[in-house]
Amino acid sequence: MTQGTTTPVAGAAGTADVWAEPADRTRYEQAVRDGLAEPRIARRLGTRPAVTAENVEEAMLGEAHTAQVRRLCEESYTEYRAARDRHVRNARALRDEPVEWDVRSVVALGCFTLWVAHVLVVGTLVYDFSILRRLAAFASSMLVAVVVLTPPMLWVLRRPRSAANLERQFIALWQLTSRPWLAFRSTRLRRRWLDDLRQNAVRPVLPQVIDALLGDDPYSVLMPDNYKGLRAAQDRAYVVPGNAAAVLERKLSMLDGGTVALSGPRGVGKTTLLENAPGPDDFAVATHVPAAYTPHDFLLFVFTRVCERYIEREGHPVPEFTRLSGFVRTARRLRSRLRRATRSLFFALPAAALVVLGSYAAARSLWGRHRDKAGSWTETAAEWAGDLAVEVWRGQNLGMGLLVTAVGLVLWGSRGSAGWRRFLRTLPRYVLVGVAGVLLFGVPVSLFYDADLRHHFDALMGRDSFVVTQLVLFCGAVAVWAGGWTLDDLKVLGRKLPPHYLTTPLALVVGALFGWRLVRDGNGSALLTDDDNPTRLLCLVLGALFLRLGAWRVRPAEPPLVTECRDQLYRLRTVQTTTAAVAPGATQVASLLTTHTSSLSTVPPNFPELVSDFRELLADIAAQVHRAGHRTVISIDELDRLGTDAQALAFLGEVKAILGVPHVYFLLSVAEDVGAAFVRRGLPYRDATDSSLDDIVHVQPCTLAESRAIMDRRAPGLTPPGSAEVSPYVLLAHALSGGVVRDLIRYGRRIIEVRQRGGSVELSDISRRLILEELSDTLAGFRTLLGKHPWTAQSAAVLGRYRALTGQLRYRCGCRADAVTTALQAFASQPGLPYHPDEPAAESTQGLLHEASTYAYYGLTLLQVFSPEDFEDRRGRAFARSATYGDPHFLAEIRLELALSSYSVRPLVDLARHAWALPVMEDWPPAAAIPAPRGEPCALHPQD
Repeated sequence: MTQGTTTPVAGAAGTADVWAEPADRTRYEQAVRDGLAEPRIARRLGTRPAVTAENVEEAMLGEAHTAQVRRLCEESYTEYRAARDRHVRNARALRDEPVEWDVRSVVALGCFTLWVAHVLVVGTLVYDFSILRRLAAFASSMLVAVVVLTPPMLWVLRRPRSAANLERQFIALWQLTSRPWLAFRSTRLRRRWLDDLRQNAVRPVLPQVIDALLGDDPYSVLMPDNYKGLRAAQDRAYVVPGNAAAVLERKLSMLDGGTVALSGPRGVGKTTLLENAPGPDDFAVATHVPAAYTPHDFLLFVFTRVCERYIEREGHPVPEFTRLSGFVRTARRLRSRLRRATRSLFFALPAAALVVLGSYAAARSLWGRHRDKAGSWTETAAEWAGDLAVEVWRGQNLGMGLLVTAVGLVLWGSRGSAGWRRFLRTLPRYVLVGVAGVLLFGVPVSLFYDADLRHHFDALMGRDSFVVTQLVLFCGAVAVWAGGWTLDDLKVLGRKLPPHYLTTPLALVVGALFGWRLVRDGNGSALLTDDDNPTRLLCLVLGALFLRLGAWRVRPAEPPLVTECRDQLYRLRTVQTTTAAVAPGATQVASLLTTHTSSLSTVPPNFPELVSDFRELLADIAAQVHRAGHRTVISIDELDRLGTDAQALAFLGEVKAILGVPHVYFLLSVAEDVGAAFVRRGLPYRDATDSSLDDIVHVQPCTLAESRAIMDRRAPGLTPPGSAEVSPYVLLAHALSGGVVRDLIRYGRRIIEVRQRGGSVELSDISRRLILEELSDTLAGFRTLLGKHPWTAQSAAVLGRYRALTGQLRYRCGCRADAVTTALQAFASQPGLPYHPDEPAAESTQGLLHEASTYAYYGLTLLQVFSPEDFEDRRGRAFARSATYGDPHFLAEIRLELALSSYSVRPLVDLARHAWALPVMEDWPPAAAIPAPRGEPCALHPQD
């Protein structure tokens, strides 16, 4: 059995000395078994012969790893052992040190116990009293202690044996009372240590042990925890902010509106940057440029999207332009409102009837008692107001006349004051809330001024047993009800029967018992049936009603900008027609006249008018959003898919009229050639980018660190967390994709797919199958493109070389690795057509042939770098030879160079092969014919 070990901890003790008790070692063994059962660990077991659960457990229970685990959880284990030892010592002291009893010590201990009980009872009784009464109770307790405890203590101290017995009794009493707390603390600290042991000690050490058992290249075993992020390529939860996102944010922070373009090759993440550039509270509108467009239609689409998005942002419904008649739409709205009203009335009518029935007598009694007084006050106030108005009108009260005139002038002058109008609108609400507060606050205040209630309450409180029983019943009902809902939130009893299903009925039963005892008692019944209680209940109902009316808000009017957006939507998406007719009159002469009908139809706005309206509305929206501290972002994506750079520049030239709106950020995704045109501004060259763009962000392919961050987010577990090493699978995907994010994710999925199809988890098998599949598919594409070129009998043999090579690449096992290598070398060493004076090859044909052979040269290099064993050791030696060309990131740079020119790639591939100690093309044997494909499938490695 091959067993790897990690470096032992310096000064580690033997296994028997690491844990203080055998029970602790048993808990450690159980923690190891629990760790082996975790999915991320269990997935790695069995990947290689030495990596079995038994071997891992044996290594974890060894001296070195046990000491390492102990060191990682040292603090929690020390605290637990200290609490455990204290608890054991306390129990041992109670068992081993006998307590002797005599009359004197027993009498003194009894007196001390009575004094403690006295202090507890007095403290409970005076808890709600004033501070002076509390001090008096404390002084009386001290006096009782002096009077009661002094004689027995002096009696005990006269005999040393009794004093020693009393001291031992006190110690035993303290040990006995503290024993539950010590047991609870020991249990709590043991659970804390076990959690620390599992999470922070066993969990990080287990992968180290497995890596050691894996032997060479432990990271070459493909064991991701999950690959959900690779499946959901468009999910924003897996987005990793890169350097381009930081650059874009810096540029936006330096601008108060403007046009910023994102330039870069396809697939580098420009669309993701556009989607994540706006903040959560920014006003953002995302649009896409269609392949075939007209400027008018595009602007019309953007205009409608801005209007709809702003209406939604403000919380208003977007108008629906449907073919339903107005009658059908009205019927639907009425049916919905009637359904809601029916549900409300189902409860409102019975509730109102019950409230009116119960409070009618109290309301009638109040009205009968205070009707005359209220009427008298009203008549007096009316007469005073009428007399005052007559005096002012006749000029008999000049001072009041001047005051009334001044008030009128002030009222007219405040017609434009928003604050005054707001005060007048909110005044009824303040009055209602004030009246509700008086009613709701007055009810409890009235309880203290009712002599009958005070008399019955004092009679109840004078019976201690009744009060204690009622208090226990009330508190018990509340505790049972609250405990049931708390346990339900904690899901202690599971989902089949929530605890509150049991505790709520029990709490109702206890509450009913509380009420029944209160009603049976004469004083309690008198408290509930007091003559003024119906009036108090009516005041509470009215107070709650006024409070609800005061909290009611009139739905605010639609903001002007929302109205403007709605009007623009109707204008842009509908054709409005107005018809006016003159009907014949009723007279004989009028009936001879003809009927005149006039029709008015709005004309769709032309492009200049549409631009003007769009800029004006967008400027108003952006100003409102800017005042709120947010941004207005209009993103235009897929501008690089219009075809050529000329088409993209023509688009910019046509729609740049809508750019440059104050406080509006326009974000465009453009191709690299458009970005290059912007960089050339100021030189003897000028195009639409010079006057359309304010800045540009060049989005580059990912670096190796960024690719690792993306793969760690989307497929965690490829590289152990906290490890400085980069997974070979991340290096493989990075090299194949060139750091282009879209291809990086695609190759990540391909790696998982190859593993699932082939069943192997080793880098040598997975990389070989993936690279050969990629070569086969790419060369088949080249062969299809070459088939469209003219060929002759002398030159058509080149296509046969493609067919023979794809036949070799079809079998992707390692049984005939030499044949595949020989075939790729033969193909890569002949980059063009053989020279024939009568048949000059077309330049495009020669270019395709050279590109295909160069790609085969590059694919052969990847195959020879990743598929052999001992990848990590070879990688280290390559980096030692050349830190630049031996870095796997250089392979990704070569892949990007393939998109520019195949002629500049071959020297770069030679540099990489030198660093990885691979023979370059000049050192190969003379080019030979491509070997014939295998005649029958491999019996050891069947192909899928």
